[in-house]
Amino acid sequence: MAKALIIITSTTNKEKEIEYDIDLIGTFIGKERTVIYFKDYNVIDLKKLLVENEYEYIIIFYSSIFDNFDRLQMIRSLAIKSKLVMYCPDISLMRTAQGLEDEINENNDLKGWYVLGERVQSNIYRQSDLIVTKGSSDKEILKREIDNIEIIEINELTQEKLDNLSKKRIKVSIIMLTFNQCKLTQKCVESIKKYTGSEYELIVVDNGSEDDTKEYLEQLQSSDPGVKVIINKTNIGFARGNNQGIQIAKSAYILLLNNDVILTDNWLERLLMCAQSDPCIGVVGPCTNNAVGQQVVAYDGSANNLEIQKYAHLESMKNAGAWFSVHRIIGFCMLIKKEVIEKVGMLDERFGPGGYEDYDFCLRVKQARYKIMVANDVFIYHIGGQGYSNNNLDYDKLRCQNVNLFVEKWVKKALEIIERIPDKA
Repeated sequence: MAKALIIITSTTNKEKEIEYDIDLIGTFIGKERTVIYFKDYNVIDLKKLLVENEYEYIIIFYSSIFDNFDRLQMIRSLAIKSKLVMYCPDISLMRTAQGLEDEINENNDLKGWYVLGERVQSNIYRQSDLIVTKGSSDKEILKREIDNIEIIEINELTQEKLDNLSKKRIKVSIIMLTFNQCKLTQKCVESIKKYTGSEYELIVVDNGSEDDTKEYLEQLQSSDPGVKVIINKTNIGFARGNNQGIQIAKSAYILLLNNDVILTDNWLERLLMCAQSDPCIGVVGPCTNNAVGQQVVAYDGSANNLEIQKYAHLESMKNAGAWFSVHRIIGFCMLIKKEVIEKVGMLDERFGPGGYEDYDFCLRVKQARYKIMVANDVFIYHIGGQGYSNNNLDYDKLRCQNVNLFVEKWVKKALEIIERIPDKA
């Protein structure tokens, strides 16, 4: 029998009903199960259970809009390898919201409140690998709201259903640029292979390297069918080089990754978890030691891999499921839903070496009303600046050129918008 953790997240007082449901679902799990009520005072105990045990199943009972959404994010973040089953005996808020569709005017505040609650509750359920409902009507309501997750009634739950349950696997196209710095690229590729559990294809675009990089990439491509290599004769810049990779990417998610990073355990799984938690999330980035803005954390260790992994593990424990919205993230590690690129376009190739193409892209993402998130439970070590200093590029000069381009582009756009506003309302 499988090892399982049953977590009661609700503050409901229906103890007898909960006990009955635990016994019912427990029939298919066996005796090797732990039951815990998620309370504010036992968060540390729950974290220890999730980290110290390898549960095949995590079963969430009675989650609802009235619970703290962060609880579900925390559980999911620390139970990366577990299959998450969500038991939903009460979706009355979602049922009410759908019932109001034809009865209340679109601008009614009450309807807006219920619709917002319905969206949050749907996002809670999107964390799961299997959703179990009490009846057929609830099942149909959830099916209309949630795609790509199996939804069954409690009477359809069988041992075979649990045994055959598999975790959702989403493939990511990782796009990495290279320009000399062969040893740095090798370390980064080794880091990808060692710490990435999700399925991925690696697309490497070389911008005219003159050292051993091309030979290394050709060997890498010949030995690994999951690697694609594009060789450019000259350095065509960050934006254009990444666009070349995006154009041949086959996955639903694109990840732009610098070659001067050291990755950490479950980095991509947690970024994906954040991205999948809400259809409105378009871009996700990690925390790091070297960037600007809200992504930067106070890492005072060295580039030693053991130190980095230890720090990342502690941060993932402390900040499990802690994601927050920002206006921009830096392009050294940027996870993007492909639908976002299809809507707002690729990176602006007017920006050559020197940056600001990521700022520009984030502005367009926000204009399209997508959220940009930082996954505070993911730490990636970023060396930074190697592509400039070690290749005799004047970073300050290039940066200044791109600042001027950025200002010119967006000031003109603002003026165009202002000029289109009629003088009289």
